[in-house]
Amino acid sequence: MRFKQGQSFLFLLIACFMITCALILFQDGPAGSVPTSGPDPDPATDDSLSLYISADKQVITYPEDLNPGDFIIVEASPVPAQAEVEFDFDFPGTVSNHYRVGNLLYALIGVRYEADPGNYDITIRSRNPGSVNMTFETTVSLEEKDFQTSRFSMPARVTEGWTAERLAEDREKIKEARSTSKAHPLWTGSFVLPVEGRVTSEYGAIRYINNNPPRRHSGIDIAEDTGTPVAATNSGIIRLADNLLSGGKTVIIDHGIGLSSTYMHLDSIAVEEGQSVEPGEIIGTLGMTGYATGPHLHWEVNLGDTPINPDQLLENDLLWIAPAYVEQKLSALK
Repeated sequence: MRFKQGQSFLFLLIACFMITCALILFQDGPAGSVPTSGPDPDPATDDSLSLYISADKQVITYPEDLNPGDFIIVEASPVPAQAEVEFDFDFPGTVSNHYRVGNLLYALIGVRYEADPGNYDITIRSRNPGSVNMTFETTVSLEEKDFQTSRFSMPARVTEGWTAERLAEDREKIKEARSTSKAHPLWTGSFVLPVEGRVTSEYGAIRYINNNPPRRHSGIDIAEDTGTPVAATNSGIIRLADNLLSGGKTVIIDHGIGLSSTYMHLDSIAVEEGQSVEPGEIIGTLGMTGYATGPHLHWEVNLGDTPINPDQLLENDLLWIAPAYVEQKLSALK
């Protein structure tokens, strides 16, 4: 009798253990994923680093519900450190610098707002010198999205004295700033809203200005009083702090792997190029310099030269990607 009771108790313990393991494996992230989301691993212990070692070939994309203008997080494994990696996809967009943590490879793909809804293939080719080449394939689905439409006028005095040469110079400054990026993520934790206020123009909005052909809005306009402090949306390096014709007083922050944030029409700038900033650090004050008729912040987020929806950053999606110190810890163990 005691033996049977002991057997029952043992079976109960085993069942509880299996249920607990299942809950831990599947409570975060999609099925089959390495649980890299959630709290950052403890860099002081080697056990936490086992999360970033995967022997099974897999490719995961996130989030599942995608719209034009979103970014896609891609995780593929195993990808050896020495492998050359190539991305291929059949929709308009830009891929970030890829970033390795252990044998997991991460990248961001920014989908342009003019992309048509439908199913699209993403292919990742890993060429490994002296080893087997690998191909990862997956399909993503873009849903249809309705973008805001607006019409307004700009007085001619706003552009008085502007020249094509100066505008071209400004475009080159912006291009260089957005293409100068660290190879690993610089962000830490959640992204924050640069300023609280009234959204006057949404990301991707179709705008008719002075009855000219429509133009797409590449960021979010947030209206507030002149002089309101503007904060860095996350940590990074200041790549541009200058007074431009169209953007007015402008700051661009590099967040690593090709991701940047832009702050335009500032009344004042409180940072310098090359300076490191932390999330929430004040970088300037809100204003109406440049191509603006009222005080507001134009907040733009880019992956390379592709503007993506800033709202997605505030949803903590980028916490999926392991912070840089994990890769540094793994490298030290090799």
